[in-house]
Amino acid sequence: MRKIFGLLLLLLFTFSACEEEEASVPLDGYYLAFGHFYGFCEGEKCVEIFKLQGDRLFEDLNDNYPSSQHPYDGNFVPRSDADYQKVKDLYASFPQQLLEEPSGVIGSPDATDGGGIYLEISVNGKKKFFLIDKLRQRVPEYLHPYLFKVENAVAQISN
Repeated sequence: MRKIFGLLLLLLFTFSACEEEEASVPLDGYYLAFGHFYGFCEGEKCVEIFKLQGDRLFEDLNDNYPSSQHPYDGNFVPRSDADYQKVKDLYASFPQQLLEEPSGVIGSPDATDGGGIYLEISVNGKKKFFLIDKLRQRVPEYLHPYLFKVENAVAQISN
C-alpha cells in the first residue's frame, strides 16, 4: 500500500511541476462558439457556427450573419462525438490575451469579401464575442496560430 501511495504522490508531483507552453482558459462554466462567415456568398456553407460546451459539440442551424453589436443567437443541435474529438482542444487553447480585449470587431472582417471568423466565449458566466478579419495583416500576430486552428476545425467538421 505504501508503494502505491508513494507512486501516486510521485505522479502528482511530476504532473504538477510540468508547465504548459500556453496559458489555458479554465474549463469550468464555459462554452466556446466558433466559425466563419461570408457576406457575398450563396449556400449553406456561407455561415458555419459551432459551439463547444462540456464534452459536446453543437452546430447552429440558423446560419445567420453574425452581428457586431451582440453575441450570436443560434439554434444549436448536437453533432457526433467523432466531430467533437476533432475540435475539443479549441477551448483549452483559446488565447488568454484575447480575453483581455473588449468584445467587438478585430480588423475589417468580410470588408473585401474575404469573410470573417466568429468567436464567442463564456468563462464562469462572463461572455465575450469577436468578429475577426481573415486577412492576417489586419489582426494582431498573437491570434494567427489560433485563427489557423479555428479555420482547420471548421473545415474538418463542415458537411
